Amino acid sequence: MGIQTRGGNDRLRTIWTPEMDCNFIVLILEQAGKGNRTDDHLFSKRAWKHMIAIYNSMFNFQYEKDVLKNQYKTLRNLYKFIKNLLDIEGFSWDESRQMVTADNEVWDNYIKAHPNSLPYRVKTIPYYHELCEMYKNATFGGKDTIF
Repeated sequence: MGIQTRGGNDRLRTIWTPEMDCNFIVLILEQAGKGNRTDDHLFSKRAWKHMIAIYNSMFNFQYEKDVLKNQYKTLRNLYKFIKNLLDIEGFSWDESRQMVTADNEVWDNYIKAHPNSLPYRVKTIPYYHELCEMYKNATFGGKDTIF
């Protein structure tokens, strides 16, 4: 189960584990497959209620809608970052290592310009293909990424 920690205003914050992410992604893809997502990648209230109920029963916790919606946005931002990175010359996806790879010089230059991207030099993303499925055909307006 995810770890609950106290944030700045004594608010509980969920630390998502890879198992939690994978199960959440399965629920998202299931609801999308059932047509419970609009063209702009938003889910109906009914779909969110269903996902919350299933997710809470999986992890024996009472997550609220905002926790799952925030994770959906976090995963979307991760997907956008990785997709954009892979569009840059010199970066590629290593399937066996499940991570973005590039020569050291390419990484060094990129990190100089984007210091927040440092963790992705060694970060594995075992569910990248599922993220591609979740956000395929999505258009991302604005600059709401966290990187």
